Amino acid sequence: MIRDVMVWLDGSASDEIRLAAVADLAKRLESQVVIGLYLNVLPLPGPIDGDPTAGTVEQASKVGDAMEGAFAKRLQLLDRMVEIRRFDVLSDDVANIAAREARSADTFVALRPNGAMDPERLVEGVLFGSGRNVYLVPEAERPKIAFDRIMIAWNGSREAARALAEAMPFLHKAEQVFVVVVTSEHPTEEEAIVGIDAVNHLRHHGIHAGLDRIKSHPNEVGNSLMDEAGRRKADLIVMGGYSHARLRERLLGGVTYSLMHEAPIPLLMAH
Repeated sequence: MIRDVMVWLDGSASDEIRLAAVADLAKRLESQVVIGLYLNVLPLPGPIDGDPTAGTVEQASKVGDAMEGAFAKRLQLLDRMVEIRRFDVLSDDVANIAAREARSADTFVALRPNGAMDPERLVEGVLFGSGRNVYLVPEAERPKIAFDRIMIAWNGSREAARALAEAMPFLHKAEQVFVVVVTSEHPTEEEAIVGIDAVNHLRHHGIHAGLDRIKSHPNEVGNSLMDEAGRRKADLIVMGGYSHARLRERLLGGVTYSLMHEAPIPLLMAH
């Protein structure tokens, strides 16, 4: 069950997009608590590049106080128990603190990393450092939050298994679930059986899922998954998030990057 949902807030216009997504998410999943995470970034001490007019820590703290009060009022409109977690931090600490706080929530909601909006380092920090799932929504005035048709990108990896486990509360709400396996043009014997295990596991949980295999060039896997999601009119893509530590993960990491930045529908990712 998804009992508490955490959302990152920064005081920008994008807060309304995130909060709209959280409101729908909490309602559909019957979540009881919404936690707003506000990381108030402090300036480095002393003048920056010789500019004596640069903001001070004291000024930044006052801005943070005002923001925190505004967030508290806005969160009260969600008709849920709410909590504000505010930390005054240096910019280098943003990802680590976000990951630490996300460990005590069931789901972390953010926008897809996109330019100056949700920082890529924050999203990746939570994805790879929290042990929790990240629910990423496209930047839209009112993002569509639905779980009627969920697509699971499956390759039999640890990361895919982690994402599948984290997605169970969402999958139980779905009307249709389909497991999609991407294979090469000439599938190996191992590729030919990948996905059956995931379908059987879902069946054990009372979730009936279809299995589909699509062929793709290794450099086009991300686009192939997005095309398949569009063809099936999926509301949500579930997939493992890959880091870049090992050669195999480096190759698959491009898929993570591609969907994180380009997927037109929400993603549920876990590592």
